[in-house]
Amino acid sequence: MKVKLTPELSYIIGLWKERRAPSGLGVSGSEEILAAFTDVCMKAKIAEAGKILGGEDTIYFYNTAYRRFFQKTVEEEGERFKYKNEYSASFLAGLFDSMGGIGADGTVYFRKCSKADEMVVYRLGFKPLWKNGKMYIIKPAKFLAYIKPFTKLFADNDVMEKIL
Repeated sequence: MKVKLTPELSYIIGLWKERRAPSGLGVSGSEEILAAFTDVCMKAKIAEAGKILGGEDTIYFYNTAYRRFFQKTVEEEGERFKYKNEYSASFLAGLFDSMGGIGADGTVYFRKCSKADEMVVYRLGFKPLWKNGKMYIIKPAKFLAYIKPFTKLFADNDVMEKIL
């Protein structure tokens, strides 16, 4: 089976990247993250309802072709997401839903981020700044406007609305 990158898969890869489940293709985290991952995977038709397994705070399924594709995409992240388009916006939205946050003062940050993620953010024109172990986005309104159409967990966030 030949897997092609789509904006939906880009979102799933961003969500999965820093929250990988120990087995299969899945994520660990809060109920909201597990629900978002399940929902998006079902809509993208890469998982079937009866084949999704889970534990206390983990959900996963087995699909070797997609797992290999996801790993390869993460390895090539700097090249795959170097242009401002719906693929990179979806990937950053997934990463933001997975590890991002909006502070009460309107700051936008990532709790966990690799150097490759930092480079993607920088190349797309959103200047990152590391402070206290978090990567902050210097122009949060511009960044949130870019990812808002693709984010699932922060789409209805009141703080996001105030910033935009």
